[in-house]
Amino acid sequence: MRPQRFFSSGMQLLTAPQTLLTFLIGGIALGVLGNAVYQVLTNWLGTTTITMLGIIVGAGFVLVGVAAMLGHLAQRFHHDPPLADKQEPRYRRGLILLVSNAPTAQRAIAWHHETLEWCWLVCSAQSLPIATQLKDELQAEGKQATLVLLNDVYDLFECRHKVEAIYQQLPTGLAPSDVIVDFTGMTAMASVGSVLACLDEQRALQYTPAVFDEHLRALRPLNPVEVVLTWGMVSPPQEVPATTQA
Repeated sequence: MRPQRFFSSGMQLLTAPQTLLTFLIGGIALGVLGNAVYQVLTNWLGTTTITMLGIIVGAGFVLVGVAAMLGHLAQRFHHDPPLADKQEPRYRRGLILLVSNAPTAQRAIAWHHETLEWCWLVCSAQSLPIATQLKDELQAEGKQATLVLLNDVYDLFECRHKVEAIYQQLPTGLAPSDVIVDFTGMTAMASVGSVLACLDEQRALQYTPAVFDEHLRALRPLNPVEVVLTWGMVSPPQEVPATTQA
């Protein structure tokens, strides 16, 4: 976010009607404190025109700095609500992640961070640097991270086989239901391949949506959404016999 946007959002926090009571109480306290500081400064520096202008300019810089800091903190700790009618995933011990976009991957990892023990980073040669950085960050926090390299990101069967192989070789004590696959990253073909590997109801799926601007550019990722598949969804529909009229 640009500095001016931090400043704008910070000023909104300072003057928002929802926080008016807090603003009034804080404003009175700050007014008393500001008056005391003003008296100290004038006693120390004098009351010449140049000194007064310096105090005014300094106060302006302080206001801008406080507003920018509030805007930054509000953006950093803002919790986006879940998408309407969508289910957020329960926290898992294992995450299989298709890697292409760093912020999206980091959001998916952060969601499961407290319980996460194992993470498989499925990547291509192009996204390998991002995956390597994520691996280093995870290992620095004491979590197990493994790189899984795809040779052809447009081969859905290769991605399916790689994800299937991860499930077939899960660490001891880790059940398939303890793992979730995030299929947001890479190509559409890779995403389809990872989903095909998870048609078993014990294998969970999630995707990490994003907020887009008016030009459909992704601004920031949202919390992951779990995709719940049942056999009724993935099995072919039963044929309905045609009715005949007498």
